[in-house]
Amino acid sequence: MSVKRPTGVTIIAVLTFCGAAILALSSFGFFLIAVMGTTSKDGGQPVSAAIDGIGVAGGFSLLVLASVAACLAIGVLKLREWARIVSIASVAAGIGCTIFSIFAFWSYRLIPVVAMIVFQLLVMATGAWMLTYLVRPRVKQAFRGRTA
Repeated sequence: MSVKRPTGVTIIAVLTFCGAAILALSSFGFFLIAVMGTTSKDGGQPVSAAIDGIGVAGGFSLLVLASVAACLAIGVLKLREWARIVSIASVAAGIGCTIFSIFAFWSYRLIPVVAMIVFQLLVMATGAWMLTYLVRPRVKQAFRGRTA
């Protein structure tokens, strides 16, 4: 049974692909730090080895997250019900982490407070829109119609 994909679902998938791309690029930054630490003149020192390990572990962790996000975006594009449910859970967790980060970094003065709040509010507003869109009856029906 063919179901027309709602426009908002396509927007959510594109945003998820963008998130996956950001995670993948960030992983390369971590790998670059590991390579720089390994090839530096202090490469054999314990602190340098620890930084190398953090770079490699962080890089692989972000690559795994990027892969999961890309698979999730593909699932949303294909109107898979599991992708809708996982997206709802992921966005809700992301909003919770965003709220936590506002309080955790409030006194961190290297980040301008106004810029941090504006960016965090933008992230939360986008997440709230995604949540409300994915629970709409018409959107639920589109996902259920695909799996029937």
